[in-house]
Amino acid sequence: MKKTILATIVTSLFAATAAHSATVYDANGMTFEVYGDVEVQARKGTEDNAHKTINIDDSDFGFKVGYDIGHGVTAIGVVEVDGENDDNKLTMDDAYVGLSSAKWGTLTAGQQVTIADDQGIGNDYEFGIDNSSQSYTDGKQVVKYTLDKGNYYGGISYLVNTDTGADDFNSLDAKLGARFGGLDLTVYYGNADTEIAATTTPPAAAVPYNSESVILEVRYAFTDLELAASAGSTDNDSGVADLTSFGLAAVYTVDKMAYSAAWSLVDTDSSGVDDVNKYFVNAAYSFNSSVTAYLEVAGDDTDDSEIGYAAGMAISF
Repeated sequence: MKKTILATIVTSLFAATAAHSATVYDANGMTFEVYGDVEVQARKGTEDNAHKTINIDDSDFGFKVGYDIGHGVTAIGVVEVDGENDDNKLTMDDAYVGLSSAKWGTLTAGQQVTIADDQGIGNDYEFGIDNSSQSYTDGKQVVKYTLDKGNYYGGISYLVNTDTGADDFNSLDAKLGARFGGLDLTVYYGNADTEIAATTTPPAAAVPYNSESVILEVRYAFTDLELAASAGSTDNDSGVADLTSFGLAAVYTVDKMAYSAAWSLVDTDSSGVDDVNKYFVNAAYSFNSSVTAYLEVAGDDTDDSEIGYAAGMAISF
């Protein structure tokens, strides 16, 4: 049986989970796909006297299944296993179920990333840049809805509990975007319960507080060049300092080579706390759509920081 519309919908649905996937089975209204990636790099961090390491930056695989239940709706399920933790043990990364419709969007529930995980500009491999958002990017108890109609898109997620031991640490994140030719505008909103870890000796109880953020991202794509900018503001209560952030990024592509650079500034509204500038530049060569080799150099202006680098190869299927 040839690949059906169902398989196309499922593949599109999981595009954020993995850039590639292989359809193992497609018949009788059911699709079953596998995907994975591995990335190894020679790395040195930006911390003072950071060690040089051979770092396993990515090592995971997953399974995704879709069942056509009629009326243009697909029941979906995902299980992803992560293998790059420090204990060298396989752990559960994603595990969720949901319903997907090309017309009405996708609703999922379980262990997965939140809408806040979509934030960020810059084509980085290891270091990246920052914004002012303090939202949680993933969790074990997440309900998420997304919709993409081409010219406009959006989504909302609710993290029921952060699994911190407290029962009321949750996070609400949403995004709304529009595309006009090469221009892409996205605004993010986040409202998260978090806490300040105690720094006293002996340690006192952590201080909970609420964080509310708005992040705006703008992208414009030319033929071979993409430019991006971001601006954000985060308001914190309980006497915690507010944050403001700005970022710029560019990606220039020539044949199989891609050259990227990005910079960010995070300003903490508190006396005695310095602004933090971060940057990176990289060059990457794509042998094909599944194999990429890269070199990235990064730094920041925090005290005693050094220039960091990562040189590696990423392979996905």
